[in-house]
Amino acid sequence: MLRLEQVSFSYREYAVLQDITLEIPRQSFLALIGPNGSGKTTLLRLISKVLQPRSGKIWLEAQPLSKFSARELAKRMAVIASDQHFEFPFSVIDVVAMGRFPHLNRLQRLSSKDWEVVDQALKVTCVDHLRHRPISQLSSGEKQRVLIARAIAQQPSVLMLDEPNSHLDINHQIAIFNLLRSLNRQHQMTIIVVLHDLTSAAAFSQTIALLHEGKLIKTGSPEEVITTELIRQTYGAEVEVFPSPLGGFPQVAYGPDG
Repeated sequence: MLRLEQVSFSYREYAVLQDITLEIPRQSFLALIGPNGSGKTTLLRLISKVLQPRSGKIWLEAQPLSKFSARELAKRMAVIASDQHFEFPFSVIDVVAMGRFPHLNRLQRLSSKDWEVVDQALKVTCVDHLRHRPISQLSSGEKQRVLIARAIAQQPSVLMLDEPNSHLDINHQIAIFNLLRSLNRQHQMTIIVVLHDLTSAAAFSQTIALLHEGKLIKTGSPEEVITTELIRQTYGAEVEVFPSPLGGFPQVAYGPDG
């Protein structure tokens, strides 16, 4: 599905990413983790063509990413940033319908088929009952589901999210991650997510890529990447990693000094 070959990126003289080589198979669930400033969000922006690599190549469906127009890319890839805001009180159904824009010609109206896709996206994300509510009146968890519904309406094969659990309580975090896992397993969508929560990354993703100081340190299963030694080395924190009693995935424990 996606392949990065020795991708590097810099802001002027400051190197943000260095020689990143990574394969992301179709229908995989990948979590990008690493300390602040390690290049996770920048890597997401490179994959979504918001930024251009200084060197190296990115391939999507065996074609160079640079060959895709913005519209063609939007048919294959949806991105939910961590800081999306709406200046106007659009209704939920209007926000979700925006996901159909890449499939329309200029000034073309949504067809009955388009509205069927929108309705399905509302139902899959369990926000159908909110369809006529202004998005400005929703909770953080509800807004996150609406943004995912809009992404689903694009009918992409790849969904990328930057810290989707940010500002959510634990119940809504679990609900969002279960929704993403369902999209991955039942709807065959490739999921790429940037996370700071290491336990959530281990619990829900199939593969984890650990970044540190712009370099890809290790890629593998949660058990291979989230280890006491690696997390201590990269994050500089005194932690212990142990199997979770709720499934055996790595769980990170820490406490106050002394």
